[in-house]
Amino acid sequence: MLKEKWSTWSLITGQLGAACSRLPLPPNFYTWLTLVPAALGMLAIIRGAIWLGVILFLISGLLDLIDGEVARRLNRTSAYGAFLDGSLDRFVDLMLIFSYFWLPIHTPWLSLGQWLCLAIFFAVMPSFEVAYANHRKAVHDPDEKLIWRILNRDEMFFMMLLIPIVAKYSSVWSGYLLLAFVLLSIITTLQTLYLTWRIAGKSSS
Repeated sequence: MLKEKWSTWSLITGQLGAACSRLPLPPNFYTWLTLVPAALGMLAIIRGAIWLGVILFLISGLLDLIDGEVARRLNRTSAYGAFLDGSLDRFVDLMLIFSYFWLPIHTPWLSLGQWLCLAIFFAVMPSFEVAYANHRKAVHDPDEKLIWRILNRDEMFFMMLLIPIVAKYSSVWSGYLLLAFVLLSIITTLQTLYLTWRIAGKSSS
């Protein structure tokens, strides 16, 4: 993930997590709070305030990183917290992709609605596959380190935020960026299926 690969980003989120951990608020409070700026960001993009919407979605993404840092610093990590975090991430992703319907995106080959249907499905699938592989005990990978993916949620979120920014200046290039996002998400989905099959096969042999 981006926060694991970029030391500066890890330092920033770590300091924010340290500051928030001093407040009398549970980690799950920040998890639920991610929905507020995401909903406001969706409404902002729908109303044409694209830059405001992107900033609000960035705040939502930052809160998504802070909740984990707070939980670790307070030693209050839990299976439910991980479940809640992953579940609410999907709501945020849906709100961001849903806002694309109000953007001037010109898509090749398929309609915008058809591409967005594919985007929503394949943005969700990799995380679902990893969670289900753990649930069904096909792979023991609770930290999502064994099943390496070309696009983790952080990278997906970054690409999704680029689409409304590009759409503000070019309807054609935003369409190609949406196409690239869908194709990379499909590759990630297939990659996750393959790695799960390979790891599960080794563990059962």
